[in-house]
Amino acid sequence: MFKMNLKKTFSGFSLFFIIFLIVFISNSVSKAMIREITLDELVLKADVVAVVNVLAVKEVGTLPSGTTVIANLVEVNQPLMGGAAIGERLKIKTWGVEDNAVFKKGMKTLLFLRKVNNYYEVVSGIIGSWPIAEDGKIVGYGTGKSLSDIEKAIENKNNKKESNKENTPKSKVSSETIRISI
Repeated sequence: MFKMNLKKTFSGFSLFFIIFLIVFISNSVSKAMIREITLDELVLKADVVAVVNVLAVKEVGTLPSGTTVIANLVEVNQPLMGGAAIGERLKIKTWGVEDNAVFKKGMKTLLFLRKVNNYYEVVSGIIGSWPIAEDGKIVGYGTGKSLSDIEKAIENKNNKKESNKENTPKSKVSSETIRISI
């Protein structure tokens, strides 16, 4: 009788532990997942959008957490938005962590970049870095997109800016002079 109760108790505990473990793991995995964002959101968050060639990739340090800091140098091939010009070299900082953009010397990629001090960061990590295959097709998170899709998103952003300028109330300045006597 005692053995049977112990076996039932152990079975109940095992089942509880397994369920707890599944819930814990699923919560941990969901926190590590990449938050998808739309092309329009990428463009809205970017200061520069350009097709670039990666010229250099160099580890430059390690944070106290153990995360590697990587300096990347790219050359602009085709600027689509922002102040970058053809042939301009941009410094991009990335980190050696999962879900961050990873560059290799010689690769061609389309980047959505945000200006930070004297360097750039890739908008939304790996989501803002769309490698371009040898056949010219965009791969990675940009699979199925074309440069014309990006140009339309940029045009939408510009149209929204213009629309906001037109809808912004202008301050009323009176031509009358107000006199205050003290």
